[in-house]
Amino acid sequence: MDISGILTRKKDKTLLLPITDIAPNPLQPRKAFDESELRSLAESLRCYGILQPIVVKRAPPLPFPRAAPQAPYEIIAGERRWRAAALAGIKKIPCTLLDADRTESAMMALTENLQRSDLSFFEEAVAMQNLLLMTSMTQSELARMLSVSQPTLSNKLRLLKLSERERTLITENRLSERHARALLRLETERERMDLLIRVIDEGLSATETERIAEERQKKKFPLPAMQQKPAAAKPIRKVVIRDMRFFFNTIDKAVRLLSDSGFSADWRKTEKGDEYEVTIKVRK
Repeated sequence: MDISGILTRKKDKTLLLPITDIAPNPLQPRKAFDESELRSLAESLRCYGILQPIVVKRAPPLPFPRAAPQAPYEIIAGERRWRAAALAGIKKIPCTLLDADRTESAMMALTENLQRSDLSFFEEAVAMQNLLLMTSMTQSELARMLSVSQPTLSNKLRLLKLSERERTLITENRLSERHARALLRLETERERMDLLIRVIDEGLSATETERIAEERQKKKFPLPAMQQKPAAAKPIRKVVIRDMRFFFNTIDKAVRLLSDSGFSADWRKTEKGDEYEVTIKVRK
């Protein structure tokens, strides 16, 4: 989505507003702001002023009264500059006032952060999910608006299957998105936490995490017998019988079986030098 298009289409005017008249956007996808970066930016603003106005809109009326008065303006883009300006003690800041609805406000806040690579992968996922919930857009439509592929969008949204505790540990220990996706190969939070603690303790890479997760899944769900590698065929053993009595006993048993069945049968063997002559007689 091109922010400049909305800015051009909906621009009202540029105002110099008291910093206390401005409130952060509740749909701001980025929830964590680096304090050292804010202090550095505040020092720059003290020296050079705010060169680029922040973007605001008129705050929508609250559905119920509150004790503290509501700020009349709400930030669409530029919350870091607003926070740094407050830190620098600046009383008024230049603002571009837009006529934007709630969805456009959320879209611009997300797009601005994505273009500047300011968001963590979990913050990106939450922002994308919020936009899908707020609008009737499909994943394909949102992916086109954000200039990302649909598989990329789907993979981001899958990260939200991780629990809040898992996300916090991943973020605090600066693990990568590949680490997070590897954990998703395990079904239960207990299994994932067990591996996550090991990853943190041993400093495992994303590749090592993927390998361990895959091995654990294979142990939990082994392949069916038909898909397993067939065992090597046992070699056929040839039995060599060197005692002729085995054959003579077999012939004797066969002749007895014929006799028991009512046939008149007989047999005899004759030894002739280094040979045996066997004769079997069965009367009709």
